[in-house]
Amino acid sequence: MVSGDKMNLYNLNVSSNNVGGYFSSEQLELLSIIQCQTYEDVVIFVYQCKQLNGVFTHDDLKNFVNQDLEQLKRFVFKSYQDTLVPHNSNKEVVLNNTLYRLGLSEEEINVIKRAYSQGKGPETIKYIRGYIQSRYPNNYEEIIKQVHHFISTERDQNKNSDLYDELVLVNNNLAMFDTLLIGSGKPEIVINDLLSDDNKDKFDFYFAERDLDFALKNNKHVRLHSFLTKNACEQLFVGNTKTEILQTLTDYVKASVDFVNSYNSTHRLEDGTPVINAIDLFNELVSFDKNEKGEYENIWETKYGITIEDICGVFSYAREHKPDGVSYLYNEPFLEDTERRKKVIETLQQINSTSTDLIDTLGSQMHITFRTSNGQLQSCFNDFKALQETHGLNVQITEFDLSLGESETLRTIGDNPEFSYEQVYDIKKQRLGEISSIINNSGVRLSGVSYWSLTDKIDCNLERVRTNLLNKGIITNIHQVPTVCGGLMPTSSQYAISNKKHTSEILS
Repeated sequence: MVSGDKMNLYNLNVSSNNVGGYFSSEQLELLSIIQCQTYEDVVIFVYQCKQLNGVFTHDDLKNFVNQDLEQLKRFVFKSYQDTLVPHNSNKEVVLNNTLYRLGLSEEEINVIKRAYSQGKGPETIKYIRGYIQSRYPNNYEEIIKQVHHFISTERDQNKNSDLYDELVLVNNNLAMFDTLLIGSGKPEIVINDLLSDDNKDKFDFYFAERDLDFALKNNKHVRLHSFLTKNACEQLFVGNTKTEILQTLTDYVKASVDFVNSYNSTHRLEDGTPVINAIDLFNELVSFDKNEKGEYENIWETKYGITIEDICGVFSYAREHKPDGVSYLYNEPFLEDTERRKKVIETLQQINSTSTDLIDTLGSQMHITFRTSNGQLQSCFNDFKALQETHGLNVQITEFDLSLGESETLRTIGDNPEFSYEQVYDIKKQRLGEISSIINNSGVRLSGVSYWSLTDKIDCNLERVRTNLLNKGIITNIHQVPTVCGGLMPTSSQYAISNKKHTSEILS
């Protein structure tokens, strides 16, 4: 492990025996580089990491021994970053980044690009599958798997030039986490839709297994995120019929539960417990916005006619073969909104009345801004307390971060900002204290608290705010917004130079 100073954390002061943090597959790969102790460790990582296929020659690897180990790790780290294109790249750039790594001819690449330009529906997938198979009958599956094992687009600032030092800091503080929340169990990551339904490798757990092995190496439990996702609804199943979607999901759930049971049976932490101890079974079933009737709705039913009863049928295998010692969560954001929370609780009750006690834990993501009021939070946790008392459900805070929203961010940037970052950090510390008191005073028993944005620069909120302000023409360069102060670890404290003093709060 890399040694170094620890730092103050902007965390909640609440009672929970389980502290978690979210890590993408890319971040865990990059942390694996940082954790390499020898040249041999670096070489083994490169050989096993499919993202780096073709990046280094055999001679390159032989010459690794001639380099300073720290500089070598930084070099491999940067090489990994260079395989990714920026998150706001257009679809053609993203597709090119994948196709040019496969060794296809220019003609073949253009044929595939033309096919994808018609949309990624079932007919397009079928055509591309047949085309590659006709051109490469002997290694068709190898090519398709290589596509599936390559991440083309960066997210959460994974191309930042100072990311190495950010992740060194995270690595130095890794001991604070009991659990790693990893997202590589999602259907859009596991399902290789370029393989036919009868192919045994259609459900591919490459990323999940690598992430789990990292957790095992570091003696951490894992909460696997998530078996049913909004992105799968909106992206993976475009053009599919209800019957096709339900069949694919049924097969996926079986494969995933079998994978968890198999992995847990052969992998144990130092205390003898299995690595995976929780699964987000459902994630974001309820729409973020109201429909034309002013109501929140089940997005699967709206888009495909898939009811809660249908979903529970799909997950009957998960209920009947539930892994020992594993909790099943229903995970939702924006529960601070009274109407949306009501819809989510109704959905949860419908799930558990259809499939008795399928869900044992309600997860509140709790991505909030400085403008989220104490009253909203008090009402939310009062409802959670009532839910615990009447139904015996566990409650977790599953993806916590507290950051500046767009309007607040605009008051901290420019040549003459209205508020300094020093003031923002002061207010954040104050707000965290208030939020912690509300949670503690509610009497809710939290079975876990997980943090989503680990540092101010590994922060999806920063990416979202920057992108929105760029699209609106309010800023012309992402570097005009250096931080939204959303991280558990305040790595943007270098910006906290007080150039103005105000007595009023940033929320006024």
